[in-house]
Amino acid sequence: MNTFKVQFFSPDDQISFSGVVSLSVTGLEGELMILAHHAPYLIYLLPGMITVKMSNQTEKKVVIDSGVLEVASNNCSIITSQIQVFDRAIHDEKSFKNKRISIYLSYLDEKFLSKNLLRISKI
Repeated sequence: MNTFKVQFFSPDDQISFSGVVSLSVTGLEGELMILAHHAPYLIYLLPGMITVKMSNQTEKKVVIDSGVLEVASNNCSIITSQIQVFDRAIHDEKSFKNKRISIYLSYLDEKFLSKNLLRISKI
């Protein structure tokens, strides 16, 4: 089975997965699935959940803030300001929704600030 390696990087944490079969993400262009030996690629990611399917048929869910994904040489790197592995045994559905809402609101605040800073800089 063809697999690849996925690494998540944030200022506070680093998470790696080996033996990944597929990676499902949401970027500005929409939803994307990365498979082994994917062509080199660079995409801006939206805040939300990333699904990592492993070769042993398990799935890992990782919640991220907005970030950047790079695919090169059968490796995938994701750089973001926040990462958290979602584990149903630890997190209930309500806390996951609250985390997702919090990350999304953070994204909107950043977007609002950058838009207004750009407008102010033109004055």
